[in-house]
Amino acid sequence: MEQPTRSLNELKIALAILQLSVEVGASRSRVISSTALIFCWRNCPPDTLIEVLQPRIKGKYPQAIFEVLTDNMDEIDLGRGAVDAEAFLSARVPSVASVPATIRHPVFKRAISDAVVFSAKIDHLIARLQRPKPAPDGAVIQSRNTYYSREPVPQNYTTYPIFYGTDRLLEPGRTVRFGGFRSDDTISLGIANVSIPDIHREGNLERPWLWPTQSKGSPNKHIVVHDNDVMALEAWLASAKGYLSKLELGHDPSRKEGLLFIHGYNVSFDAALWRAAQLCHDLKYPGMMLCFSWASLGTPGAYPADEATVDWSAGNLRQYLRHVTEELGLSALHIVAHSMGNRALLSVLEGWTHTPGTTPIHQVVLAAPDVDSSRMKQLGKVFDTYEQVTLYASRHDRAIAVSRLAHRYPRAGDANPPLVMRYLSTVDVSAAGKDMFGLGHSYMANVSKVFRDLFYIVRHRHKPDQRAGIRKREEGYWELT
Repeated sequence: MEQPTRSLNELKIALAILQLSVEVGASRSRVISSTALIFCWRNCPPDTLIEVLQPRIKGKYPQAIFEVLTDNMDEIDLGRGAVDAEAFLSARVPSVASVPATIRHPVFKRAISDAVVFSAKIDHLIARLQRPKPAPDGAVIQSRNTYYSREPVPQNYTTYPIFYGTDRLLEPGRTVRFGGFRSDDTISLGIANVSIPDIHREGNLERPWLWPTQSKGSPNKHIVVHDNDVMALEAWLASAKGYLSKLELGHDPSRKEGLLFIHGYNVSFDAALWRAAQLCHDLKYPGMMLCFSWASLGTPGAYPADEATVDWSAGNLRQYLRHVTEELGLSALHIVAHSMGNRALLSVLEGWTHTPGTTPIHQVVLAAPDVDSSRMKQLGKVFDTYEQVTLYASRHDRAIAVSRLAHRYPRAGDANPPLVMRYLSTVDVSAAGKDMFGLGHSYMANVSKVFRDLFYIVRHRHKPDQRAGIRKREEGYWELT
C-alpha cells in the first residue's frame, strides 16, 4: 500500500513519542505504544496523524505529555537520525523482523535517540509532569489492604445483537478493534452485543462523555458494547439465519424483517453500534438490527478524508446489501441513513435492481442527508422503486450548515427551504432542536417526536397523512408539530 506523505509536524510528533518511549521503558509511562503509533503513521490519511492519535492515548500522564508536545512543535528539532527513523516508519527499508522486534533492536533505538532534539522548555515541562507531588505537612502515607465481599451487581439493561458489516481496517491487538482506516477493499462481518440501560431516555445516547473516549462505561448507566465476534461469511450467515429462526417463533410477521443503520461523518465504529442499538430499542424493533459502518476517521477535523472515504465505501456497502437481501431470507429490509452516510446509500440505490425472490427494500429514511440538493433531485428518479422514501431536514443542524458553507450549494438535509420532490416525503424537523441523530451532541427533550414519527414509518409503514405529529404545508412538504 502506498504510504501517505507526512508533514514536518507529523514527523516531529511521531519521532518525539518514539524517543520518549525508548527512554522511559515501562509501558505504563509511554504516551502510546510504538506499535500503535507506527500502525497509525502508515494508515491514516495525510495531515490527520495528530488528530487520529489523540483519542487513542489513555491516562492523564500520557495525555499531558502529548499536549506538551503538540503545543510546542517549534521546540522540537530533527536530529541526525531522523532520516533513518522516518524511512522505517514509512516502511521504505526492508526488515525481516516484525515491527515489535525491530523497535526493540539496539540499532533502531539508537536511531530514534538521535532523531529529535527537545528544547530546554520541553525538558522542563516534562520534568514537572514526572515529579511526584509532595505530601502535605503532617500527612501519614500508609498502605492499606482491605478485603470485602462484593455483592452481585443487578443487570438493569437490555442487550441487542447487531449484525454488522464494515470496511474499516481490523487493527492488530488482543481484542477486536476497528479504527478509522480503510481496509483493502474487503468487508468484515460480525455480531456485536450492545446493551441499553433501563434509565435510557428516548433519543438519547447515554455515554460517559467526561471520561476518556475509550472508557467502556457501566451497562447500568451507559450504552455499552459487551462483546464483538468477527466471522467469515458462511459463519455470519449461519448465525443470522439461526437468530431469525428464533424470532419467527413469535406471531409478529415483522420479526422476519431487518432494519439497517448507516452512520454519518465523524463516527467511530463503537459509536455506530451504540446508535444502531439505541434505534432498535427506541423503535421497539422486533426484527433483525443491522449496521454498516464505513471507515469514518471519527474525528471532527477529518471532514475531507471522510468525504473521500464515503464515496469509496459505496461499492462495499453494495456488496454488504447483496449479502443481506439475497442470502438471509428476510421478508423486508428498511434502511435509516444519517448525514454523510446517505451519499454511499444513494449511490447504491441509484443503480439497485430488485431480483425476484430476494428481500425487497421497503422504507428508506434519509436523515439529515449531507448531499447536494441538485444531486438529490437526480437520484430521486429511482425513489418510486421503493415503498416509501422519507427525508428529515432541519434548519438548526449545525453540521449541515457548515457543509453548506463549505460546498457553496444547498444541502438536502437543510430546511431553508425544505426540498420538495415527487416520490419523496420531506419532513421539516426543525422543532426537534439541533443535530438530529447527531452523535456526541446534546438533544432537546422533544427530539422524541422524531423517533415517534420514525416509529410509524418503520414499524407500521404509515404514509405522512397517516402519522400523528406532522402536518402538511402548502409548499408540499411536511412539518413536525
